Amino acid sequence: MLEILIFLITAILGFICLAVILGKSKYQNKIVVNKYLSVIIAQQAFRFSIYAFSKLYPQLKIDSMNNFIEVSYVLILPCYVLYFSNMSKRVKSKDINPIHFILPLILIVISIVKSYVNPSHVILIKEIFLVLIVSTILFYTYLGFSTLIKDIWTRNSEIKAIQRQNQLIKHWSIFLYVSFVANGIIRIFTGFFLNNDHIYNTNYIWITALIYLTLFIKIILSPEILYGYDFLNKSIDEVTEKITLNTVWKINGTVTEINSEKDKKIEEKLNGLLANYIHKIEELSFNSDVFRDPKLGFEEISSMLKIPVSHINYIFKFHCLESFTDYKKIVRIHDATKLIEKGYLNDKTIESLSEKVGFSSYITFHLAFKSITGLSTQEYLKRLV
Repeated sequence: MLEILIFLITAILGFICLAVILGKSKYQNKIVVNKYLSVIIAQQAFRFSIYAFSKLYPQLKIDSMNNFIEVSYVLILPCYVLYFSNMSKRVKSKDINPIHFILPLILIVISIVKSYVNPSHVILIKEIFLVLIVSTILFYTYLGFSTLIKDIWTRNSEIKAIQRQNQLIKHWSIFLYVSFVANGIIRIFTGFFLNNDHIYNTNYIWITALIYLTLFIKIILSPEILYGYDFLNKSIDEVTEKITLNTVWKINGTVTEINSEKDKKIEEKLNGLLANYIHKIEELSFNSDVFRDPKLGFEEISSMLKIPVSHINYIFKFHCLESFTDYKKIVRIHDATKLIEKGYLNDKTIESLSEKVGFSSYITFHLAFKSITGLSTQEYLKRLV
């Protein structure tokens, strides 16, 4: 009974996760949700729901589906690797390499064929199937690790907000990869090597269910992990009445301790106004071109927003987690990505783009663009083609 309960809870939470992902895709179209994770979650939620109902209602005689579901598991192996690659490089949906699914499809065909061949050949086919599926699991385990170590776990940035985003994605990818490896180990050792018939043994399926149960709970409790590396586009594109760059501003409390009497007086004056002032700064940042001015400083921002310059200085000093220089980089790189998406580089150079958005040199623009987006301008441009 406990096993059935684990299957049911895992399946329900899996479908909830899928609803969360599809809901974000439909209602928050600025947030890019990776479809490969959706496939993984959907397959596992369906898998555990079938196991639960086959045990609850044996009269339905759906046990025959279990073998097919277990064999179809190989189709989600490349989904893990493609998810990691897509998350790190933001590959477009159409950039799918079908070669990843050839071997899994061959395994499914072998599994189906062995039911129709001469009984004397069944053992040989089962041996071939075992070798191929173990090799497939090991291959994608290695490929996943190679992708992560190259594109995600070693990713650096000088921008603090991006550093925090990098850490979030790194921890999530480690968690997902460990889950992936654990499932592979369980499948190989408790599934095949402990079963003389070389067919996956479902006696230990509840262990796998617990792993996915933990995975689904993490997604539900921390949906921000679905955003991948779309740090800029997931929040900046629509500056609303609320503060959008939550990873940049510190509203509750200050970045450093306030010691001077002058700053303490400003703190008292801004009581109740801080969020509104920060919202105005964000609107000016992302709904105008003022940050394209290489000489932009607090005085210019103060003049445009009709806010005392001392207050602007105070906000960036005590409530901005980035230096003013890095904040300008974030705004200008976002500006650059929007221009690229509008076709600016179709007839103009990258040097021209860097100058237009306010950088003093191409080198500083290139370093900032790579640091914030994780891509070079050419890589970003290819992603749009």
